[in-house]
Amino acid sequence: MNLKLSNRLMHRALNVLSRSNMAAWIGFFLTVGITFVLWINAQNDAMQKAKIHFDTSNAETVHEIYSRMHTYENTLKSGVALLNTGEQMDRKKWHIYISSMELAKSYPGFQGIGFSKVIPHTKLAEHISQMHAEGFPDYTIKPAGKREEYHSIIYLEPLDERNRRAIGYDMFTNPIRQQAMIQSRDTGQTALSGKVTLVQEQANNRQAGFLMYVPFYTTPKPLSTQIERKEHLSGFVFAPFRADDLMKEIVFNKSPTISIKLYDGISIDDAALLYENRHIKKNQPLFTATIPIVMYGRTWTAVFQTLPTFNTMIDKDRSRMILLAGLPISFLVLLTILSFSQTAEQAQTMARKMTIEIRALNDELENMINTAPNPIIVHTQDGKIIKINQTWTDICGYTHDETPTTDSWVDKVYKEHQDEVKAHIRNLFNITKKVDEGEFSFYSKSGTKVTWQFSSTPFGIIDGKKALISSAMDITELKNKDNMVMMQSRYAAMGEMISMIAHQWRQPLASISTVSGLLSLEAIMDQYHKEHFIEKLDLIGDLSLELSNTINDFRNFFKEDKTKELTTWKDLIEGCLMMIKPILITKNIEVIKTFHENHPLMMYPREIKQVILNLLKNAEDVLIDNAILEPKIWIRTLQEGQMSCLEIEDNGGGISENIIHQIFDPYFSTKIERNGTGIGLYMSKTIVEKHGLGLLEVYNTAHGACFKISLPLDIETV
Repeated sequence: MNLKLSNRLMHRALNVLSRSNMAAWIGFFLTVGITFVLWINAQNDAMQKAKIHFDTSNAETVHEIYSRMHTYENTLKSGVALLNTGEQMDRKKWHIYISSMELAKSYPGFQGIGFSKVIPHTKLAEHISQMHAEGFPDYTIKPAGKREEYHSIIYLEPLDERNRRAIGYDMFTNPIRQQAMIQSRDTGQTALSGKVTLVQEQANNRQAGFLMYVPFYTTPKPLSTQIERKEHLSGFVFAPFRADDLMKEIVFNKSPTISIKLYDGISIDDAALLYENRHIKKNQPLFTATIPIVMYGRTWTAVFQTLPTFNTMIDKDRSRMILLAGLPISFLVLLTILSFSQTAEQAQTMARKMTIEIRALNDELENMINTAPNPIIVHTQDGKIIKINQTWTDICGYTHDETPTTDSWVDKVYKEHQDEVKAHIRNLFNITKKVDEGEFSFYSKSGTKVTWQFSSTPFGIIDGKKALISSAMDITELKNKDNMVMMQSRYAAMGEMISMIAHQWRQPLASISTVSGLLSLEAIMDQYHKEHFIEKLDLIGDLSLELSNTINDFRNFFKEDKTKELTTWKDLIEGCLMMIKPILITKNIEVIKTFHENHPLMMYPREIKQVILNLLKNAEDVLIDNAILEPKIWIRTLQEGQMSCLEIEDNGGGISENIIHQIFDPYFSTKIERNGTGIGLYMSKTIVEKHGLGLLEVYNTAHGACFKISLPLDIETV
């Protein structure tokens, strides 16, 4: 009997390795291969997310540099406008004007704002006498020497001890400063100097510096040639900058895991170094980016590098989970396929579809965009446009001649609501300080829709009329950012989905393996019963169908919603619980459902499912992390006025009042130790409020935290 059993077991083993079962072995190795593909993809995904974070942080820093420098340029141009008012300028007026700007508070990074005057050598003595009379008895032009003309600093506010040392300095005698001054004079445009050591610097705590120049001419009329500009040059409104002081304000809130070096020019060497935020030891950075910053006739080169701490942010747990879970599953699949070859084809098809969908998600990620310089317009209360800058013209497509008034500009760029926009512009002349107006969308001359974020500031009196200077930030491309964050949110949910699939498969696969083993043993032991055998085969078929349905459910979750559908809270909740309830059961989490409201709603169902799953998963994490003895999740629907509401409450103890107002902020996470992305709740709020025109809010109850989704009942308005 033992010999007979041994022979049968040997025959069984040889049959397993026979050519007729080659498909089973192919299926096994294919499953192992898919596991490794998913593992490699997960590693690549983690690296890609890290690269996106790196590139986004760099782009934001570069944008902030552009934005800050354009703000400073506008401030200097306002000084030129002050000189152009025609009133006699003196030191007191300059002091009052600059003091009113509150430079240290409103424009951090400025060392000061000054005016350097062109003095012909024939009027040198007269000029020095005048400066002595103004309270500078030791005044003289530095450095000494005979020249055809002098460019002496006569105003520089705030006039502290550091800036007093610069009064009388002739910047034109310095080749680096002179190059920028000539460029500004000959072009009539703003110019930046190269790297210099400021006259204001003391022996200790020296910093690299540079200067910004805006020319001021003796006539406000347009000057068309270099010769005319040179002849009519009266001086420069300028600002000295200490590079460290300026850049510390710009990069203060930027990622501490990324270093930045800023060089003057295109050469990357220590002699050209303007700023370095972190002195780091030699190491091989994970990512490096070199970005040229071209503005005002000068090129800076920004070099970004990741620090060793950046590598710790990369999520590697998901790839390990895929590898550790995938190999045991592969062996279970092998045993199942050996018993029923038809299951192999289903499993292979499922694996291929999962791989294609994951790769498709990877392809949908996009890089963040660059931003452009600010458009500027000066206009008066009677509707005249005094000036628009080149950036305004480049984006709108209309020149000053085509739109001499604000009304004509509104009529050309707005297809509707012209009267409302004109009324808004008229009301702006009641302001007494800078106001942020918000976003406005219009159409350029080429028909392209443009979105700008406006701010306006009083600009004094021009031709007896109140004047405003309005600036804008072009945020057209940034409107696509929500789509990128949406994909990141779904991408971050991939790990959770794979975990749920593995959990859903575990019990059916174990059952299939057990039943298959029993049937094999009965056949070996000659205890074959046809009816019993058929019954068990039907059971295995049902379990296989359950596996296939599980894959379909999770695959449909990642399809993008194209159109809104009419559905109910109950259908959404039951669909979500079908995916997550097995995991909740294994963790002894009780789910209590109460449906007081089940009115059909028009919505994007998969997006709302994503929100519900995210809230349920967060509740599960809190209950497990806080080791709640009797964990519960309450799911309730109700109606409040014209809103249909869904509440998800847990008994996990609630959210700290110190951070509850931050949890919907992008990239804010309380799951640092578990590598939380910080985009789940931010994206959930975006889906509910921007896509669904509803409201997502959170508050603490006696049990814990309660998240409430409210959607409008009137489907015609959704």
